[in-house]
Amino acid sequence: MTAGIGWPGGRKVAVLVTVAVELWSPGHWPAYAPMAAAWPLPGVDDTHSTSWVDYGVTTGVPRLLDVLGDLPATFGVNGLVAERHPGTVAAVHEAGHEIAAHSWAQEIVPAMLGLDAERDNIRRCTEILSRVTGVRPTGWMSPRATGSRHTSGLLTEAGYRWTGDHSDHDLPQVLPTAHGPLVSLMHSDHSDVRDGATSPHAYRDLHRELLDQLLAAPGPGVFRLTVHAHVGGRPLLAGLVAQILDHVRASGDVWVATHAQAAEHVLTHQGRKS
Repeated sequence: MTAGIGWPGGRKVAVLVTVAVELWSPGHWPAYAPMAAAWPLPGVDDTHSTSWVDYGVTTGVPRLLDVLGDLPATFGVNGLVAERHPGTVAAVHEAGHEIAAHSWAQEIVPAMLGLDAERDNIRRCTEILSRVTGVRPTGWMSPRATGSRHTSGLLTEAGYRWTGDHSDHDLPQVLPTAHGPLVSLMHSDHSDVRDGATSPHAYRDLHRELLDQLLAAPGPGVFRLTVHAHVGGRPLLAGLVAQILDHVRASGDVWVATHAQAAEHVLTHQGRKS
């Protein structure tokens, strides 16, 4: 964002809430799952870890929808989630939140794919999310936020408007591609996976302090809150996320928006000619 570009209504800080709703393909699971990290079982399916992840779609998403209330958020959803749990994804959409594509499954990282495989991964995700919600996604988040050197161009080729794969600027940036502009929206540096699981109250406190600092700083800012449904959707962390959101509600001069709304605002004011 160039100097002079601000948020709607002259608000000081844009608040972007990301909820990741994730699954791993059969035979895969997150290395950070409690038992997978503490007691790995090489050569066998880790049924405990896959069950731990399933919590996000069975329980975490409904709880986080309640916590969000009337605040809009962007849910990054794997295609596999939409295939296995279409009702959950439809409920998120019907609650008024944005659905962004998050690869087909968490172990499918675009940087590890060839060009044709990556294009097919984007197509599959786009098709199933469009079918389940009735709305074509306009945003993309790669697992691990790790796209390939082709990802930005493939996204605009497929009609996407924003990406969450870059972490090099505080403020949104417009990336030029052969198929048009793409807005880069960075995610939070402070994840519930890394910070919340080990120090949940510190996770809450650092987000409240971060918002206060952004409101006190000169110029426009972006406050980011990233929650994983299978981690931050559990009772303790979800309650602390609710306290962070209460702090957002009590803070004046903020614009709570979906990523798509933020991207369109940026494109309207600076990106149309990119």
